[in-house]
Amino acid sequence: MKQLTLLSVILCVLGARAAPDRTPRIINGQTAAHQPYNAYIVYTRADGYGYFGGGTIISDRHILTAALNILGFIRWDVGVGSNILSQLGTVTSNTATSHPSFNSATRANDIGVITLPVSLVITSSVAPIALPPLNQQLGYPFENEQGSVVGFGFTDVAATVRPSYLMRAYQRVTTNARCQQYYQITLPLHFCAEDASGYANICNGDIGAGFITEVNGVQTVTGVASMITQSCGYLFPAGYTRVESYRSWIYSITLV
Repeated sequence: MKQLTLLSVILCVLGARAAPDRTPRIINGQTAAHQPYNAYIVYTRADGYGYFGGGTIISDRHILTAALNILGFIRWDVGVGSNILSQLGTVTSNTATSHPSFNSATRANDIGVITLPVSLVITSSVAPIALPPLNQQLGYPFENEQGSVVGFGFTDVAATVRPSYLMRAYQRVTTNARCQQYYQITLPLHFCAEDASGYANICNGDIGAGFITEVNGVQTVTGVASMITQSCGYLFPAGYTRVESYRSWIYSITLV
């Protein structure tokens, strides 16, 4: 099995400054209209050192994200309500739960929930997205199904500042065999997706973002961005945690 080094952290130090990003897009993606379910997360350690990633609003009090964005951190600043970074409204939380069996080396069980101290005001700009059906294992998302992922992550490997606007990539779910070429995954807990024509992909700062597909005609978060094999690369698929596999665990935390 071909194994490439997994990114163990999201490489963005809070307060970093550099020349403006020259490529205003998620890797080969496009500027996204505002998605009311999207959350931008700055997560900080006890020593004040911080990183940023993505998340998905699943209730007025809960943000779904990767366990990587939770374990070892004590504060989460959650930005919501806009596709323009400077216009996000922010709620700070000191409470988050990573999956108890999360393995940072293999990214097994890479899923977690941030619990907000106050309820979000649900509007057209801030709203939860649907989760897969509870107590059913139907295989969402399906092989070759197209989904989308949005984020404020870097747009190329040389970038050191975040893009000003939310970016979107469209990807299709790959075969399990292709996914296992690059990641030490346990099926069906993970899946992979890629854009084989436009080469759009997630980048540093997008880990934790939701992979969105339609379930019975309803937009649903069916994956959580978990793994990339190459910093801002586009030749290999991205790895996602399959939300359906953790639906009961999510309910135990959120009652959603």
